[in-house]
Amino acid sequence: MVKSRWVSAILGAGVIAAGITAGTAWAGGPGGYVEDPEDIFAAVGTGEFIDTLAGFTATGDTSEEASAAVIAACESAGGVECTADEVTNDNLCIVSVASPSNHAVAGGAGATVEAARQDAFNRAAANNTPLDADSRVVVSACP
Repeated sequence: MVKSRWVSAILGAGVIAAGITAGTAWAGGPGGYVEDPEDIFAAVGTGEFIDTLAGFTATGDTSEEASAAVIAACESAGGVECTADEVTNDNLCIVSVASPSNHAVAGGAGATVEAARQDAFNRAAANNTPLDADSRVVVSACP
């Protein structure tokens, strides 16, 4: 009986110590940890599934890492034609917008989801792949 109490006490102390260590490591930031949220890039993207378009978000230390991470998340979920539609490290909302008629997808950024949606419409028109007026936001991410 005494032995099991010791084991419980040691196990409990280990769990508490691990929690304190994890909290300290997080607050202090281990090597390679990016502390400034403005240095973190966020990306949104889309992928096709059977009769469905799905959206994904991911982050990375660089634009390329965030884009690759959002594509990897889509592919690991079984998506095809996965894309990174918008990426930023600015204090902006980002969106992927999809058109139901021509299956065009565009990304945009703005101060709000609606402003980012409008930016996606503008970019799609500039690229000669206009979105329908009823195009919907598939995925969004805001700071």
